[in-house]
Amino acid sequence: MSSPLSTYRVQLSPAFKLSDLEQIVNYLERLQIATVYAAPFFQAKEGSTHGYDVSDPFVINKEIGDLEGFRSISETLKRKGMAWLQDIVPNHMANHPTNPWLHSVLELGADSPYYRHFDIDWNNKNWTGKVMVPILGAPEEEVLKKGVIELQHSSNGLSICYYENEYPVSAGSYSFILNLQKDTFRLWLSTFNSMGHGEDPWHRHKEAFFKAIEEDAVLSHAFHAVIEAINTSENLMQQLLERQHYKLVHWKESEKKINFRRFFTINDLICLRMEDEKVFEDYHRFILELCEEGLITGLRIDHIDGLFDPVGYLERLRGKVGEDQYIIIEKILEWEEQLPTDWPMQGTSGYEFLAVVNNLFTAAKNKAIFQQHYQEIFPHHDYEDLVYEKKQFILYNRMGGELQNLVDLLAGLGVGGETDELKEALGTFLAAFPIYRIYAKSYPLSDWDQSIVVTAYEKAVRKAPHLTGLLSKLRDLYLGQTETEQDKALFFLQRCQQFTGPLAAKGVEDTLFYNYNLLISHNEVGDSPHVFGLSTAEFHRRMAERQASFPYALSASATHDTKRGEDARMRINVLSEIPGEWFEKVKQWRALNQSIRRSAQVPDANEEYFIYQMLLGAMAFEDEDEEELLQRTLAYLQKVLREAKVHTFWSEPDEEYEKEVADFVTNVLQHEAFRRDFEPFKSKIARYGAFYSLGQTLVKVTAPGVPDIYQGTELWDLSYVDPDNRRPVDYRLREQYLSEIEAMPSTVDALAPMQQDFTDGRIKMFTLYKALRERKAHPLVFEQGEYIPVALSDGAEDQVVAYLRRYKGQCYLIAVPLGITDLALEEGLSLDIKAFGEGYLKLPLATDASWTHVYTGEVFQADDKLLLGDVFAFFPVAFLKTNIA
Repeated sequence: MSSPLSTYRVQLSPAFKLSDLEQIVNYLERLQIATVYAAPFFQAKEGSTHGYDVSDPFVINKEIGDLEGFRSISETLKRKGMAWLQDIVPNHMANHPTNPWLHSVLELGADSPYYRHFDIDWNNKNWTGKVMVPILGAPEEEVLKKGVIELQHSSNGLSICYYENEYPVSAGSYSFILNLQKDTFRLWLSTFNSMGHGEDPWHRHKEAFFKAIEEDAVLSHAFHAVIEAINTSENLMQQLLERQHYKLVHWKESEKKINFRRFFTINDLICLRMEDEKVFEDYHRFILELCEEGLITGLRIDHIDGLFDPVGYLERLRGKVGEDQYIIIEKILEWEEQLPTDWPMQGTSGYEFLAVVNNLFTAAKNKAIFQQHYQEIFPHHDYEDLVYEKKQFILYNRMGGELQNLVDLLAGLGVGGETDELKEALGTFLAAFPIYRIYAKSYPLSDWDQSIVVTAYEKAVRKAPHLTGLLSKLRDLYLGQTETEQDKALFFLQRCQQFTGPLAAKGVEDTLFYNYNLLISHNEVGDSPHVFGLSTAEFHRRMAERQASFPYALSASATHDTKRGEDARMRINVLSEIPGEWFEKVKQWRALNQSIRRSAQVPDANEEYFIYQMLLGAMAFEDEDEEELLQRTLAYLQKVLREAKVHTFWSEPDEEYEKEVADFVTNVLQHEAFRRDFEPFKSKIARYGAFYSLGQTLVKVTAPGVPDIYQGTELWDLSYVDPDNRRPVDYRLREQYLSEIEAMPSTVDALAPMQQDFTDGRIKMFTLYKALRERKAHPLVFEQGEYIPVALSDGAEDQVVAYLRRYKGQCYLIAVPLGITDLALEEGLSLDIKAFGEGYLKLPLATDASWTHVYTGEVFQADDKLLLGDVFAFFPVAFLKTNIA
């Protein structure tokens, strides 16, 4: 298996094309990047900035480039010994007529070869034989009266148009339309009525018809008259709509009724039946061709939890691409959840690594005092209760249609109970699931899967004791321990698991994470704010497990999905070390900013507390463009408020409330008294955070796993959530800095200016570059080498985390400081070596060794220990190497 040494994620889009990527390949090579890791680049909905709304998986997005351009880049990469990791999206496609498969379904219905490709319930009691299209701004009858639904035509055929939305008229509707002037169109009516089934005969007849319309003035006049008649008659338009294979409905209707599976709660993304072998073969044809040609050497599978049978999908994919292809999956793991080791892939895209490192740089000892102060600011329930509440909110207010479909399926399995009871019981059970999903393929369930079902059941009973009997039947059904036919019970379980993941994502990541603001650096994909730090012993345990089970999984610290920049998180983590000072500052700022409020309730106390953390994380070290910061912040805050779903919603925005919060933040940033107090504190926290950013960078490159660098984060990353984290990257500046770093000698004197003037981010790039270079020079050390925790002398255990990576005779020592507020000097990025006292690293080596500091060039002679004051004297993180016989 060919695994990458490192990856660099690029967000290909109309704003960053393949041609733009080609311009930075040399830079990436110089940075020591081994693999380009690309966002989905197949044809997407026009203007897509992310690529996850694939409309045509058989062609590269024309707004990004073309196949020849990709081949050109691939040849360049191969010459440089570099590779390509491609993100693919097997769960869903764009729910839009520009999707040729969907267009075919909407036009031909059951005669379309793609009729069963999409996860549509054609027998749903609400729209039998039709797929709902939730795009209307009001119920259909209201929209019809306004006359904004029109019949239009082009060379591609007839369309039903609602503003900019165009949906193809069903093939069977042509006879209805032409029959309005049947004498004129008698021959064509005969042709359409006798037409054979399938795409080919339909397209031949349709093309011939529209050619005749263009060439025959009589036909053209009659045709336009028919269109005009329909567009001016509400009754005729209604009859036409009834003849379609789809039903136009108010977009909010999907919150209560739905007959297709969508990605999370996004109506614009329709899911595929990837468990069907024909769908798999059709969707992956072009992808597999690119793999076979050697243009793609690795695949990242997006949202694998949405698939009916994720394990079966991976087995099928592995069978197609062979054992040498690198495969990773996008998967959220809860804190104690472990990924099955027998799946045919190399691991995840790295969220769990992000969570572990994030907690490494959080002072766990102060969790209780943080919770106490936060409870005073924002009185709230226990965190796990909040998780359940937000899941329930999403389930009943945003995924009501999905829940009802599962209830209808359940009703036919002999569980008993009235419909309302079934709905409440099932909703309680689903919201109680402690992880995203399980992956059962047969009965009996594994011990792990059974434990998850039982845990969910026990929580459900605590939440709804009056439903204990029905919940017990549901538990037994999930476990396959009922008289229900096992294949039907298993189907129901697997179907439910396609929705527990989206429920967790929308309820927790996209709702609770914008409500629960204890320490917002942990409101992050893969992480959880209830964890709040871990011990060095726990860090070592998790890294050793990672090396044993998934040494080739990606190690991410920033992605296109992260809620805030990797360096913003490190800043906010610093607050965990100084709870007394932090909460005193919050108290002072709240008092200072009382005078600029328009009302006492807006923003509320929880939102104001969030705002102060947000600003600490996002504001530049210095030389801030205040207007740019303000506009970015206000756009972000609108998203925060709507995702929180407390005072305003995406579906029903309270624009007055949003404006009042925006005015508050605008006034805060212009409030001189606040800024005089805030700026020195921000500068201090930003400097402390920079130490942890360097530590995070070094750990990412040297700990078990494949380091993944998100575009632009080789310098400081203080971005907000998307789309802010997809802003253009200044690669000219990065190339300039890299040239300076390449020319820099590895000496203490050369590093001093960069440590003192650290705000431009060169020191982060330097730390990354040097570590990647060592990894590239000695790949087996970091891919296959042992992970060996390094103990510290008594009293120094909480000051440093350290470990060795050793393979045969090559050995590296990595050490980064913890508790930085007690260790840093008052200026620059230098540590106070006196704070270490006589503390030392206990080297688990049986022989004398000469260690060379990768960053400073210093050489240390040691047998069984190294003084912390020595190794941290001239650089804030330690990366030492030696050769051992």
